[in-house]
This record gives sequence, structure tokens and C-alpha cells, in this order.
Amino acid sequence: MRARWTLLAVVGTIFMFSSIYWVNKGSLKLQLSDGAIPTTEAPKPKELTRAERLQYMNPDPNNDTLVLPPKQFMDRMIRQDVMTLYHRYINSLQFFCHRVLHLGKLDDGGWDICDDKEFRPNQHCLVYSYGINFDFSFDDAIVKQYGCEVHAYDPSMNMMDHIHGNQVFFHNVGLTSDNNSMTVKGIPWKMGTFGAHRTTNGHLERAIDILKVDIEDWEWIALPEMLRSGTLRDVQQFVIEFHLTRVKAEPSIAQYLKCLKILKDIYDEGFRIFWTHRNLWCKFYSSYGRDERCGCHEVSFVRVS
Repeated sequence: MRARWTLLAVVGTIFMFSSIYWVNKGSLKLQLSDGAIPTTEAPKPKELTRAERLQYMNPDPNNDTLVLPPKQFMDRMIRQDVMTLYHRYINSLQFFCHRVLHLGKLDDGGWDICDDKEFRPNQHCLVYSYGINFDFSFDDAIVKQYGCEVHAYDPSMNMMDHIHGNQVFFHNVGLTSDNNSMTVKGIPWKMGTFGAHRTTNGHLERAIDILKVDIEDWEWIALPEMLRSGTLRDVQQFVIEFHLTRVKAEPSIAQYLKCLKILKDIYDEGFRIFWTHRNLWCKFYSSYGRDERCGCHEVSFVRVS
């Protein structure tokens, strides 16, 4: 009998301590889920006030040009305002070119440049063209129109360096933010910066009359280095295709902000949009209102300062 009561006492003690353990464990889980333990996440920036939104979401009243706000203000904008700002900005003109000249194919492959006297390439002009995809129509047209020396770059064509036609020098090299080679789909690509390419060709002391960039998303990697290093400072005209997204879905706010901040850096560098064109291959439906929008734009800039 005494042994039975001893066994029951032991079982009761084990049950009591087990209950205390599981209750405390559950309480710890609740504490963790409630955020009782401090996190290292940065605090969310305070959203813009109504006055700030009116100031930075409307064009300059003096010239009706939409100017991007400071980057720290962009970080405080709600997603819908960020999306609206990007599409308004990328589709707006900032400079009037009297004579816009289209060179190359009328569809994909041709580009619009400003042929006003102030920006027209001179007789010793120099052009860099990134992204060929077997289409030299723009490069050939530049030579025919102005007699420029053209350096064309594309590592994706699996083609050796050569002289294409008259004064077009092809380089089997890609544009990025460093000078490290890489492998794409099992094929080695030689890569480099804009400054490194100019150095190799002996062009650091020569102004660039036209820079063309169409490199399928790689612009977002290459452009920060080009802006930071100052290699865009002697570029007269800059034509580029921006790929916000190439899928049929709204980009994230992080992608919108990254693109907007680079566009602001380009503006601050002294470039102004004189021509913009939607590439309808990249169209998608917006998350807000289901409006149809475009994720790829061919944009032409001239340097004004």
C-alpha cells in the first residue's frame, strides 16, 4: 500500500513540473511572436505630409517640368506615389530639340538623336554603342550620317573582335560595374566598365558625342559605376533603354525606387530628356486601377550642363 502511494506521489510531481514547463514554453513563444525581443530592423521612414506630396508630385510651376524629389523624400513615399512618379517622369520631356533624327531601323534597333547644331556630332565624332544583338543598323547609320568612329560592344553574339563595315569596330565585350569576366549559359563573357573600355581604346581624353546603351537590365548595374566614376561627364548625347521590368507584373517598390534614384543621378549629372518612347513588348497591368503600363522605355538625353 505504501509503495502505491509513493508511486502516485512521484507521478503527480512529474505531471506538475511538466505542466509548468509547457506553460512557460508557450508563454515564451507568445513573447517572441509579440516582438518582446528587440530587433535590429531600421525604423520605417515617416510618410510624406500632404504639403510635401503637393510639392514633389507636381511639375515645376515655372517650366512645367517634373523634377524628382531628393532621395530621402522618395524613401518616405507610399508605393502608389512611387509608381505614379516613375511613369510620369519617364514619359515626360525636359528639353526641346528642334530636329530629332531617327537613325537605324524604324522598329527595335533604331534610336533618336538630337541633330540641333549645338548637339550635332562633329567631323571627328566618337560613338560608343552597347548592345548590338546582330543589328548594326544604328551604328552604320551614324557612320553614313556623320562619319563617326563607332565602337560597338556585345558579348552575347559569340563573335570575335572585328571591323564591321566602315569605321565600326566591334568588341566582344560587355558593359558592367567591374572588369571581371563571367560565364553566362556556359559561355564565358569578357566584361568591363565604360572607363576601362575608353582607356583600352585611348579615348579618355576624347569627348563622346553619342553613348548608346541597350543591355537588357544590365544598365542598372553599370550606371551607378559610370555616374560615380565620372566617365559620363564628357558624353554629349546619351540614348538608353531602361528595363524597369520585362515580366508581365508590377515591379516591387524597391525596384521602382532604385530606378528613380538612378534617373535622379542622371538628371543631376546634367542630362535632360528630349525624347522618350515606350517599348510595348514590356507592357503590364498596374496593381492600382488595373491601368496598362509599360516597363521598358527608350530614352534620349542631351547634356545641358
